[in-house]
Amino acid sequence: MAVTGTVAGDQTYTVSGPGANAGETLSASATFTISNLDLVVTLSNTSTSDPVNANDILTAFFFKLEGDLQLTPVSAEVAPGSSVVGHKLPLGFTGDVGSQWAYRNDLVGLTNGVNEGISSETLKWFGTKNLFSSQKIKGFGSFGSIAFGLTTDDDFPSNDQGNIKNQGLIQNAVVFTFSGLPRDFALSDISYVTFQYGPNLKTRAEELMANNVPEPSTVGLVALGMLGVLAVSRRALARKSDSAY
Repeated sequence: MAVTGTVAGDQTYTVSGPGANAGETLSASATFTISNLDLVVTLSNTSTSDPVNANDILTAFFFKLEGDLQLTPVSAEVAPGSSVVGHKLPLGFTGDVGSQWAYRNDLVGLTNGVNEGISSETLKWFGTKNLFSSQKIKGFGSFGSIAFGLTTDDDFPSNDQGNIKNQGLIQNAVVFTFSGLPRDFALSDISYVTFQYGPNLKTRAEELMANNVPEPSTVGLVALGMLGVLAVSRRALARKSDSAY
């Protein structure tokens, strides 16, 4: 996989795979921003394909924090400009999807010491005690289904199949907020970002990107430090039968 990296104003770092070559349809990005002592993470499904089953849905991502820092979850919200498609939402829905996304910092079994994860699926690690919020969304099942995973801007729900049919999916980004960062926290403490598609760990993107994130300027961090897009594209997975879910 070809990888390119750019640094702009000592505040932005971008890693990307090709994603546009024949057969390569999955792509994702994670943007990390420091605001005061909060860490704001925007996860996006950046593919331009039309998902047809669960293996096309971005459901989690993993990363490593220097010093094994445990983040304090505050909220999980549908990103500005994004929406939920495929299912009728309850009256008064505010975009809060904290009951459908979970966070842990003690994962075991990933390479390079990666143990941080944010997920809309149980996989083998996440449960209700790890959720951003216990406030359930009326009309939706409990945490752990494909609901509120990330679909693409090019999704046409009318042709969805299997476990994504009639499910509410976020099109195309969600924002996570964590509070209480230590004052010496730097964006260079973040590394080894990987992305997960579908409900099966076998569909995890194996490419481990952003091993060394350049530290942004101190001035930038005081007001609004930014780590731009960390992106990886991977070759599309062979479609599995619906019975696999």
